[in-house]
Amino acid sequence: MDFLDSKVGKQILIIIGIIICAIGINGFLAPADLLSSGLAGIVVILNKLFGVNQGLVIILMNIPIFIICRKYVDKEFFFTSIINMFIYSFALGITENLYLYIKINDIMMQSIFGGILVGVGVGLIFKANSSVGGLDIVMAALKIKYDISIKNASIVINFFIICVGGVLFGGVKSMYTLISMYLTSIFIEKAKDLFNQQKLILLISEKYQNIANGIMSLTGKGVTLLEAEGAYSQNKRKVIYCVVSTTQIAKVKEIIYKEDKNAFVSINNLDEVKGGGFKEKKL
Repeated sequence: MDFLDSKVGKQILIIIGIIICAIGINGFLAPADLLSSGLAGIVVILNKLFGVNQGLVIILMNIPIFIICRKYVDKEFFFTSIINMFIYSFALGITENLYLYIKINDIMMQSIFGGILVGVGVGLIFKANSSVGGLDIVMAALKIKYDISIKNASIVINFFIICVGGVLFGGVKSMYTLISMYLTSIFIEKAKDLFNQQKLILLISEKYQNIANGIMSLTGKGVTLLEAEGAYSQNKRKVIYCVVSTTQIAKVKEIIYKEDKNAFVSINNLDEVKGGGFKEKKL
């Protein structure tokens, strides 16, 4: 079993993700009066307005969210998210003065690095099939129930936070917040799919059988042969159709061009693969 799929591996990912998120928020975003994505951004607004304790407010605001989203997520995701909520609140509390040790007075650098760190942190937590509650669990529920990508859900939800932030902190800072949140949405997807990305290969070659045998030997998975016909030449050919992980692409190319240097090869990115021995993406 893959270590990252074990309970210990998942918990390590979650802890690392929470620490990275806390550093991004309290080390970069909050000192510049920039909002982080999700519930943490709302809490920063409330802290600015009323001076409330961030950790305590996160716990209180999570209660109705967990009640509403319970029926849309699986049991493991739900209960680990509750535990992570308390860990996350604790992490935000103890790192509240982190900005005193990270002295950066460049708001652009703060928005870029803050956004990237929060995105990577949340993405690692999602990769472990969990969340820290808040709007993260709402995005997970939307992905599971309606197959709305986490990136798109993040952008829509956080748009409203940016609008409120613009009123409180000014238009310029809301623009920097927009940069930060865009980077967060991008890096959530990148971290979430870390080590679990696939490529689709379409290949035409006279040596198709030798190439197919080599790919199957390398990947341990099947290869499909499709019947094709040239529109102009009307010659019938075999097309190899297969899905491999990104880490295997270089070796697959080596197999192909060793057999046929003139092979026609198309390699495409894939968003999701189910079945055929590939690990399913839950989020």
